[in-house]
Amino acid sequence: MAATYFTCTLGQAQSLGLTNPNFKNINDFIDSQAEAIPSQAAVGFAIPSNSDSQWKSKTWTFSDLQTGSKKVAAVLQKMHGELLTKSETVALICPSTPEFLFTWLALMRLGHPVLLIAPQCQPAAIAHLCKTCQTTVLFHDEIYSTQSQEAEAVARDNGGELHAVELPYSKDRSLSDIMAQEISNNLSFPEVNETNVAYLHHTSGTSSGIPKPIPQTHRAGAGVLPSFPDGKQCATFTTTPLYHGGVADAFRAWTSGALIWLFPGKGIPITAANVIKCLSAAEKSTEQGLPPVKYFASVPYVLQMMEADEQGFKYLQNMDIVGVGGAALPAEVGDRMVGKGINLISRFGSAECGFLMSSHRDYAKDKEWQYLRSNEGAEYLTFEKNEDGLAELVIKPGWPHMAKKNRDDGSFATADLFAPHDSIENAWRYHSRADSQLTLITGKKFDPAPLEGAIATADLLDDVLIFGNAQPFSGALLFRSETARDIPDHDLVEKIWPAIEKLNSESQDHARIPKKMLVAMAVLDQPLEKSSKGTLQRSVVEARFAQDIDKAYTNMGSFNVGDVPDEKVLNVIIEMIESIVP
Repeated sequence: MAATYFTCTLGQAQSLGLTNPNFKNINDFIDSQAEAIPSQAAVGFAIPSNSDSQWKSKTWTFSDLQTGSKKVAAVLQKMHGELLTKSETVALICPSTPEFLFTWLALMRLGHPVLLIAPQCQPAAIAHLCKTCQTTVLFHDEIYSTQSQEAEAVARDNGGELHAVELPYSKDRSLSDIMAQEISNNLSFPEVNETNVAYLHHTSGTSSGIPKPIPQTHRAGAGVLPSFPDGKQCATFTTTPLYHGGVADAFRAWTSGALIWLFPGKGIPITAANVIKCLSAAEKSTEQGLPPVKYFASVPYVLQMMEADEQGFKYLQNMDIVGVGGAALPAEVGDRMVGKGINLISRFGSAECGFLMSSHRDYAKDKEWQYLRSNEGAEYLTFEKNEDGLAELVIKPGWPHMAKKNRDDGSFATADLFAPHDSIENAWRYHSRADSQLTLITGKKFDPAPLEGAIATADLLDDVLIFGNAQPFSGALLFRSETARDIPDHDLVEKIWPAIEKLNSESQDHARIPKKMLVAMAVLDQPLEKSSKGTLQRSVVEARFAQDIDKAYTNMGSFNVGDVPDEKVLNVIIEMIESIVP
């Protein structure tokens, strides 16, 4: 099956000779596209409306990306030049909006690596990331003022320096106003090379709430991506925010001169109704000659909402390819979609090594959407088999992008485990993480081991198992010690809860355990299965207590709220949360 810019992995791009040999840096790349295809639409956002009417949209060309980034850079330099000279790396926390896009591009224009902070980060985590990256400037959207100021205070209390600076957009000076200004002929920008860091993502953080930065060079950001001459004929729509995989989605489209539509991330929730309104706005834009959206990218929970909506399902059926990644889509959902004619693929990659594999295939004959294929460029992907029949993916030296290496030979062992297909060669289904990291259905990840260890220190407990893979939130099985044998379940949970509540307050939002998901268990007749190193054999233990885990979610009840008007979504979500956490 011929590759497209939406499905082409970094290995394929290198093997097929589709990368740009003249690539210098991201700024130069934007300038080159602005010169070659100045009027070609590069990025679009739907404009939400409070009424039920058709949403409008706004697109920017490659020429706009060039001039807009320079104009915003000039404003930032004029307003905060002194601060910027003191910090090579600068941080940005902002919803996925045009303001994010142009601020990020502008800061790279000014030669600064940009630390992209996910809004879910707690102030302590933000301060830690900034300290790790030697960042003293934190640009923030107005809605994250409190969060940013608290991070500033944490840094100060720890003897560090961090300046929270609000972005230069307001009612009196919008992004459109800045972009309408005349550009100065005196502007000059520093030279950067392809090996310089352009921006940094970060891990989601463990239960301690401390994420780690993952630097991306200019070359990794865009220089290793494919360029398809016919790419501009098909646009992509992604629900992934820019501070996560949206950046990669954007560059993947732009290197082929294609348009990408991004979900407007400020002030509206990602619901099927809102995604449909975005797609409708993009569809309307084809009347002005813009290319149709043929590629749809999202995480599983968004795809599940779309699949359950009649109109949303029709939009998916009309796509050339629907891509899912970030977490596991339930097999029954994917099978149902494929059975009804949707060309569904899994896309697998990492911040450390970029786009690694997809299940792009002959859709008419091959329905195995879960099985990722390692074909062209696969000589740098190896699968090391374990005794349980699974295989760990290891990236070998020679792969186009490796931000991290963890073996002496320069390889990167991903800790991702796969199961081979029974009959299709070089086809692998993602199974689990070797390092026991839990992945919620939202795509958020966390390591439960530190939390388990902290909770299990209680005298009333012998051991703890935290679960939550492919679920919206986690839970914990609390295994009694002998001293707690006769304590009623409710009383045991009440005694343990204060310690867990304290841990929750120090954890990332997605790593917090609801009180109603604490399950009091009997004293163990046999200890939990552990390795020789004392680490929990998670998959074995989860299988052993599968009924208890399933019962925990069943007892929570199901949130069958029916169709909810968009204006009531926030209230319904609050009610749902309050029903879980007192």
